Amino acid sequence: MLPLENLQTTMARSVLAIEPMVSAKMLTAGKADPLARLRIYQNNTRSSLTAVLMAVFPVTVRMVDERFFRFVASEFIRRHPPVETRLSRYGAGFPRFLKTIDTLSDMPIVAETARLEWAIAEALDTASLPARSLADYDKIDLGPSPDILLQPSLRLIVSHWSILSVWTAHQRGTTVDRHCTWARRPERVALWRTGNSVRLILLDRADFAFRHSLKHGLGLEHGASRALALEPNFEPVRALVRLFADGLVTNVRITMHSLSN
Repeated sequence: MLPLENLQTTMARSVLAIEPMVSAKMLTAGKADPLARLRIYQNNTRSSLTAVLMAVFPVTVRMVDERFFRFVASEFIRRHPPVETRLSRYGAGFPRFLKTIDTLSDMPIVAETARLEWAIAEALDTASLPARSLADYDKIDLGPSPDILLQPSLRLIVSHWSILSVWTAHQRGTTVDRHCTWARRPERVALWRTGNSVRLILLDRADFAFRHSLKHGLGLEHGASRALALEPNFEPVRALVRLFADGLVTNVRITMHSLSN
């Protein structure tokens, strides 16, 4: 007889394994076949986890066909079972897993689109903080390089493929022309939670660098310098005003660097 903890661990692994890791002698189910009953749990668990992945990656499902997605999802579940109790956290490694599928080797945009969809799921699962306005700081001297704190749900993604164009086309419910939308075209995407939905926009290189610096706490001066190095005509003030207008600024904090100047 296995200790309870070992038995629970073995049972959990058996539910997700192709072949049970427990023997019939370890299980009792009256006159019923214990391994047959275990297979019921296996099927229900895999079905539930597949449904979770399909809900998180709906565009990816349509890009590869539902039957193929279910097959890939089954392999992913077998190799990468959940490690958290919250199913909303399940699927983080799925875009990376798609890159290992030989059948998709000539369609890298599929894994890239899945990466965008996971970022959307993350944003929806992240708290949305109260946004600040420019008027809140009218009479405050913040110095030359304050920290601009942004919404924690903000995600910044750069891809060699037209992932936002693909995602947007599928939202419209129209027939997607692969030759037009499945294009190798760099896209820099910013997305964040607004209420119960997510807003997605395309950014140019300078705006992306600006927001990336602020998101990582590098300060306004650093962000402006990076953006100006990429685009001499970049307007930091205009970019900052846009951040406030988008509801992305949650606080502006004076830094020691600002005070020393």
